[in-house]
Amino acid sequence: MLSAPSLLSSGGYRPDYFSLDFRTKGNPQQKSSCRECRTLKIATAAVFLRSDTEVLARKRGPEDARNIIIGCLSGVQGRGKSGLDATQLEALDAAVDELETSGGVRAPTTSPLLEGRWKLLYTSRPGTASPIQQTFVGVQAFSVYQEVLVGDSGVRVNNIVSFGNNIGQLKVEAEANTDSRPLPGFTPRKGKGLPIFGKSKTEPPAKKDIRIDFQFDRAAFDLKVLPFKVPYPVPFKLLGDETKACIGWIDITYLSPDGDFRLSRGNKGTLFILIKDTPAKDRLLAAVQNGNSDSEAKDANPLQKLLANKVGNYQLLEDEAGPGALQNVVELAPFLKVRAGATCEADQTASGRDRTTVTINYARVEIFNARIPLPFNNVQPGYIEWLYLDENLRITRGNKGSYFIHTRT
Repeated sequence: MLSAPSLLSSGGYRPDYFSLDFRTKGNPQQKSSCRECRTLKIATAAVFLRSDTEVLARKRGPEDARNIIIGCLSGVQGRGKSGLDATQLEALDAAVDELETSGGVRAPTTSPLLEGRWKLLYTSRPGTASPIQQTFVGVQAFSVYQEVLVGDSGVRVNNIVSFGNNIGQLKVEAEANTDSRPLPGFTPRKGKGLPIFGKSKTEPPAKKDIRIDFQFDRAAFDLKVLPFKVPYPVPFKLLGDETKACIGWIDITYLSPDGDFRLSRGNKGTLFILIKDTPAKDRLLAAVQNGNSDSEAKDANPLQKLLANKVGNYQLLEDEAGPGALQNVVELAPFLKVRAGATCEADQTASGRDRTTVTINYARVEIFNARIPLPFNNVQPGYIEWLYLDENLRITRGNKGSYFIHTRT
């Protein structure tokens, strides 16, 4: 399970209806997320790096090639500026060739998997790269992203250099042209371009629906210490034909079927290796939807263990359940439900934690309109700790160690 990004204040917003999707035990920082799985693969691939070329020789498939690439890049500094020896570079090149040969998603520029924010892991940084690119991309302390945005007005590609959450970013924006979403009035680049941008190739794409042509139209530094943006020192609109034609292009040479991994080659001959920068919340919900749950806490209720992730399970708070009350509902069938009611109050012994005491008042089985009470004796009050809460997602931890993830419905 992903770690909660922040604790909740006691006065935070509390939605009234949540659907229970996922639960697990232990420290959330120790649980597997999609990205943490990749971290494990990094370690594994790095250990066996010396035999990587042998693995590819056996043609074990794109997944092996992808893991080898991630493993090779685990120790790289500055997105390829340093950290790769000859053996690693050979394995990397072989793995890239394997993926580009396999092709991945067909017609990638038409796929919704291409949309979103991508984090740059590596660039081959050939001698034709622009001085501007070399200045920022090779600095390990910075993070480099590319956004591919598709809207009613067309496609845009934004390149972002993040200097840190407390400092700010540089954002260079461009209009984009693809085969399926042509940019009105667009003319492909002719010539090698201005030296400040680096020398460019003008070769046509190898096939349809793999190229994104782009022309920059604005850029600025957005720094936290300033109340305004600082213009990027390249006047795109004054460069005439250099921007009216295509400043550049990238060919999507591989896009993974899960949409999390991408290889691209640019008009300056550069190889780019990127992974989807999916927000933690989205990664968590994707893991839930894919059924990637762990075991319950050992002291959890046996019925809770049996039914977790197998039936409809939701919780009603406040307005629908009554002031200061909640109801847990397990829907076994449209006509068959198990409902437990409880009262809630702030825990005065929580030592600064956002904790709610829960006292169960009743439990019953509902068959159509019939209500059959369930016996329970000596049930002691329990509690939940609030780990994360926004308008649509809630993460809590129970007193028996189980983690509960609810989405609002």
